[in-house]
Amino acid sequence: MPLTALTVDGFVATLRVEPAGGLLDRAFMLALADAAAELAAATDRVRAVVVAPVGADLGTGWSQAALLEDDGVEGVSPLGEGFAALAAVPQPTIAAIRGRALSAGLELALACDIRIAGENARLGMPETTAGIVPRGGGSQRLPRAVGRAHALRLLLLGEEIDAAEARRIGLVSRVVPSGDVAAAALALARTIAERGPIATRLAKEAVHRGAELTLEQALRYELDLTLLLQTTADRAEGVRAFAAKRPPNFIGR
Repeated sequence: MPLTALTVDGFVATLRVEPAGGLLDRAFMLALADAAAELAAATDRVRAVVVAPVGADLGTGWSQAALLEDDGVEGVSPLGEGFAALAAVPQPTIAAIRGRALSAGLELALACDIRIAGENARLGMPETTAGIVPRGGGSQRLPRAVGRAHALRLLLLGEEIDAAEARRIGLVSRVVPSGDVAAAALALARTIAERGPIATRLAKEAVHRGAELTLEQALRYELDLTLLLQTTADRAEGVRAFAAKRPPNFIGR
């Protein structure tokens, strides 16, 4: 069976992931990178993306083969490149977490912009319990999501947390009944898809790029993106729709 499957319906793409046995490996990461490249090339027909598991769990860790790889040495690409490719997708992305998102599974969720969890979900980064460290960006994306103190607690203790705690510390944006996770993520994606697609992509870019800049540089970058947006037909349509008190008809140009 394929490790990932991509479908598009009404400007919303659903990327279904099915790592073998819930364990991620290089084959899965290559499939994820390919799907991310397809999404990045489809901004004309995809405005938001839901990443959801086929089974109960988004992922429970790395396979034994992946853990034994010489990662990042000459001639071997870093194992986390699939996550980097997903994080670089220009459209907003939403992770739907119904069951477990542990280790590489949580790193997959962290590569998305928004995370929705079922009330029975379990999340964690347990690498230090096995004497290792995260290898798919978890040590960097986790503190950017929840702050240094919460990230250090999760990383150093290697503990699992429930959905309520994940919501409290900002690791997930919303907690819903476990059976409603996919529908809630899809509803959120459809809401985003109704917004100006260029504006949502630029807003995402402003946040991610701005985090790497000084405040002064980030404010200047935000202004540059605003000036760029003002040259688009969608921006003009938004102004006309606001003046006419009608819903805008965005075309992505």
